[in-house]
Amino acid sequence: MAEQTIDPQPEPAAEAGPAAGLAMPPERRRAAQAHAAQLSDTAAKVAAELPLSADVDDFRRILTAAARP
Repeated sequence: MAEQTIDPQPEPAAEAGPAAGLAMPPERRRAAQAHAAQLSDTAAKVAAELPLSADVDDFRRILTAAARP
């Protein structure tokens, strides 16, 4: 009979977070997560405003302009 192995369940991405394997101080990790969330929000707003006929260059141009402080 074949031996069954049980693989450990992978950590959910929300708990692990982006780049969870990188060693960094907690305050720097929190700042990076806040920055990623801000970029994600901006990208979502830009994508919602673009017409369906927009291409990646349109998205890039508008995202760059919207992300500037």
